Amino acid sequence: MTWGKSKTYKGNWVAGKRSGYGVYKAVTSDKDRVTDLKYDGFWKNDKKDGKGELEIREISYEATMLENRIQNGTFAKDQWISGYDVRHGEYDPPYYFAYKDSNLSLKILGGAENILDGLKDGYFFSFTYQKGKVYKDVGVGDEFSQKQFRSFIKNVEKEINPHINQFEKLAQKL
Repeated sequence: MTWGKSKTYKGNWVAGKRSGYGVYKAVTSDKDRVTDLKYDGFWKNDKKDGKGELEIREISYEATMLENRIQNGTFAKDQWISGYDVRHGEYDPPYYFAYKDSNLSLKILGGAENILDGLKDGYFFSFTYQKGKVYKDVGVGDEFSQKQFRSFIKNVEKEINPHINQFEKLAQKL
């Protein structure tokens, strides 16, 4: 179905609402930007609900990339609730990476290449890890022991490495 000049949906409908699997695309504009949005996943009552991937690209009218974003995982009532959130934009640092599920929350701000090596060597802007009562939050300007932080990263490396690999893979799509 197409409405307006810039919105399409191909997928399942129930009682006139997007429900089940479908792909929604929209291009919108406001006073300073054009936003290109695509959601490929599951719907319930016209809202993103279930597994899916949301891609958003924002470009200024001067053709400058403002932000590209991918949210991949589980959505409920139109909101991303778990999985991966990767953003790249015209800000410092240029990349934001987040992973969350019912047990783990991981956020890293910095570059998009060799993230694990950057953490080990202290080349990152911000790192936040929370699993149960274990919480580590380190950022630029914080006083912390690089040796202790490197030891912490080594202890959680097997756990976070698959997520870091996925961050790097998603960043390439941006």
